[in-house]
Amino acid sequence: MQRILREPLLHFVVLGAILFGVYAGVSKDAGGSAQDIIVSRSRVAHLASMFSRSWRREPSPDELNDLVNDYVREEILYRQARAMGLDNDDPVIRRRLRQKLEFLAEDVAAQRVPTDDELSSLLRKEPERFKTESRYSFSHVFLNSDRHRDDLPERQNELRKVLAEMSEGTNPAEIGDRFLLGQSFAEMPANELTRLFGEDFAGQLANVLPGSWEGPLRSAYGVHFVRVTSQERGRPASLDEARPTLLREWNEQQRVKANAEAFARLRDRYRVVIEQAAELPREKQP
Repeated sequence: MQRILREPLLHFVVLGAILFGVYAGVSKDAGGSAQDIIVSRSRVAHLASMFSRSWRREPSPDELNDLVNDYVREEILYRQARAMGLDNDDPVIRRRLRQKLEFLAEDVAAQRVPTDDELSSLLRKEPERFKTESRYSFSHVFLNSDRHRDDLPERQNELRKVLAEMSEGTNPAEIGDRFLLGQSFAEMPANELTRLFGEDFAGQLANVLPGSWEGPLRSAYGVHFVRVTSQERGRPASLDEARPTLLREWNEQQRVKANAEAFARLRDRYRVVIEQAAELPREKQP
């Protein structure tokens, strides 16, 4: 028992409870009457709506009563915590309040829809960012570099001869190693090829002329001999083609601009004094 009584955590809890009780008593005496907490019809409807979104059904009367009681409990504890100054110098609360104020500024900016002239101006400023992607349709024959560690050069030479004499109807899958992603690809964007085959594959494919078997091209899996059937080079996008990307870029710019303007207006209301840190005394040299 004596060991428990000596526990620092127990002392902390008891002291906190005493301070909370004393503060509540002082606040009640100083304030006179109790504060009103009004749970409006719209608040009850909001609580019921949030329940319905989570559970895909309306709350029962008992469940709705529990929701209201929980809201009242939260409101009481929130008010008491603020009255006790527990929100002061709390980095989490400060960060959250900052975010909420920035979100308010962003919401105002998001209400405006850009005109076609504004989007066109953005497109003209940075046409390279909004180019259409190059697309490729091709078949390939694959050699697994792990499987052919000792004879890869010889296999490449053999495959080159086979492909040169291969008839039009031959299935490429019957010649090389099995490739899990398939043997033929249609209208594949360059970024998707990068995701599937690795960083340099699309760049190598861009140098292959359509119509004949070329290779080897290297990927993250091994080497490939490819026959490109069609390719569409990237080009400057039209306004309609680039519209979704332009809208995202424009909204992001407006978000940054709205935050900067809102902060500038608020900053003008304050005089900021930054005190210099005192110099630490230097240690005496022996």
